[in-house]
Amino acid sequence: MKLRIHKDSIRFRFTRQEVETLSGGQPLEERVAVGPSPQQALVYRVVPEIDVSGRSGIRAGFESNTLTVTAPKQIFQAWHDGEQLAIEEEQIWTTGKVRILLEKDMQRLNPKEGEEAPGIYPNPLFGKVRCDHP
Repeated sequence: MKLRIHKDSIRFRFTRQEVETLSGGQPLEERVAVGPSPQQALVYRVVPEIDVSGRSGIRAGFESNTLTVTAPKQIFQAWHDGEQLAIEEEQIWTTGKVRILLEKDMQRLNPKEGEEAPGIYPNPLFGKVRCDHP
């Protein structure tokens, strides 16, 4: 699971195995040490919810150094079974907003020599467009 944070957006990328894990109702979690003590870590989690009482969207929250993104399990199941490459939601508060984007990790249009990326999705544009940037 890859995480990118930029301005008012949070973007996750997932391999095939990770999408399968989420569609099966299991959460994913990673942590990044940002200091010498165990308490100095950023934890990020994506959690499928089983009983959401009518809630249909993706939500983000942050508490105790942990960024948690939740969504109904059915969203992950449909995403796993379908052709959709990404799902997104915007969460708005009176103090601001955040765009949450969940993407299937796809092969690069210009792979580097010897670069391996097991478990990624084929890019539908591969071989159809040219990408010259490094």
